Amino acid sequence: MQQPTVREVLQLSALAAGRPAVVGGHARLDRPVRWVHVSDLVDLTDLLAGGELVLTTGAPLTGDAYATEAYLRMLAGQKVAGLVVELGTFLHAVPDCLPALADSLGIPVVTLAARTRFIEVTQQVHRLIVADQYEEVEFARTTHEAFTSLNLARASTTDIVTKAAQTLGACLVLEDLSRHVLAYCALDTSTAGLLHQWAERSRLHTPADGLEPGRPWTAVPVGVGSEQWGRLVLPGHGPHHPRARMVLERAAQSLQLHRMIQQEREALVVQALGGLLDDLVNGRIGEEGEALARATSLGLRANSGYAPLCVRVPRPVGAHVLAQGEVDRRLLSSLRQAVTAAGASAIFAVRRAGTVSAVVSCPPAGADRVLRAVCTGLRERLAGKDGTDAWVAGTAAASPRLTEAARGLDEAEHVADVGLSMPEPNRLYRSTDVRLRGLVTLLREDHRVQRFAQTELGGLLDHDVRTGDDLVGLLRVHLDGGGSKTRTARLTGLSRPTLYSRLRTVERILGVSLETAASRTSLHTALMIIDTR
Repeated sequence: MQQPTVREVLQLSALAAGRPAVVGGHARLDRPVRWVHVSDLVDLTDLLAGGELVLTTGAPLTGDAYATEAYLRMLAGQKVAGLVVELGTFLHAVPDCLPALADSLGIPVVTLAARTRFIEVTQQVHRLIVADQYEEVEFARTTHEAFTSLNLARASTTDIVTKAAQTLGACLVLEDLSRHVLAYCALDTSTAGLLHQWAERSRLHTPADGLEPGRPWTAVPVGVGSEQWGRLVLPGHGPHHPRARMVLERAAQSLQLHRMIQQEREALVVQALGGLLDDLVNGRIGEEGEALARATSLGLRANSGYAPLCVRVPRPVGAHVLAQGEVDRRLLSSLRQAVTAAGASAIFAVRRAGTVSAVVSCPPAGADRVLRAVCTGLRERLAGKDGTDAWVAGTAAASPRLTEAARGLDEAEHVADVGLSMPEPNRLYRSTDVRLRGLVTLLREDHRVQRFAQTELGGLLDHDVRTGDDLVGLLRVHLDGGGSKTRTARLTGLSRPTLYSRLRTVERILGVSLETAASRTSLHTALMIIDTR
């Protein structure tokens, strides 16, 4: 609220008629006047709240210099806006010590040479203050209605920021906690000038919460408590008055409400998409027309082909359910963003912990291109993120029918499951990439398969535990190279005599020969079984 200053009050007709003269405290004439108080009491302690303009006929100043000083110090202690003294009743002139004392205490002191109707002064000042208060209340009401209307109309983030900037008459930026620009309104400023090296400039001019005069950049947080997710920033020398604070805070509330509505809507859409995908996979929707009708109503764009896709991340043993839920949400969100960035559309669902499945709309001939673009987007979005930095994707053959593509998700999920045991993460796997490893993964829980692996490699595993050797690792390198000793020596850096000695030790412990293809195949299969566990 903009309160009148002492200087402005002196220009009112009721005081101007008294021929006011400033005798002290000239430097503080722009101090705001909160109210007017008429009193001839010597001591006003605890009777004032601060910011009052005190009107007196001069009675408190009729004492000696000590009494005059005590009176002015009392007013300074009460933080009054100023003192107006009417001459003629008790005083014909203010005490000689008063001007210098008023200057030192910072209290504007004004004399009135003519008799003045204090009641008229009080009425005019109070009417001015109340008018300002009403104007502020009216501004607050119209601002509230404007942002409420935006929320009811489901206005976008940019619309909300633009309205706040227009209300303030200043450019405005919404940034996230990483100083990335989410929305902005440049008004008459060039966009290039406003956003040039924004992150660096924002960090250089770190804004404080709230608006404080004198700060080059100001901001208010967007979000509640620990859930704060952004800031509304007035860059440069924006307006620093209570109206600006109110507008920014009201805009921040609207942005938070908009975000909550969007999140709720997203949650409902995700739930509907999950139900649709579950119905498709389990054969509860048999007609292609019904499947397409439901899918397109949820945002899938009809196309000439559809490709099943499954993205998986390893699930740590003993992972907390809340932490796993956060990983699943991040995986789902990243996949949706990657599909959109690739110019495609899809239906998605979290099928189980650490697994997100989708049917992507794409031309049959262009399925590979679209899926590669999606995986590129996943690398960018999941890199370095705890719990999702070692993802794999699996796919199956694309189909011109949505229902058939959905049935291919079982194969895509199997391929992704196998991909977790493959040496190269963060890529797309097909059934041609997994082959024997895929069969092993399917059978890995069978006790007979496990017994086979233990029979083949148990002795060597026990030896490595007892001695600290890594003969299993050496065997893996040797088998991956097709049993070539030359290749094994080059990859391990071992001399030929040392390599031959260690391979003989492996043969002795396992009781088999590494020279036959059948023996190497059995051992390689056993290693695959161990890897999938």
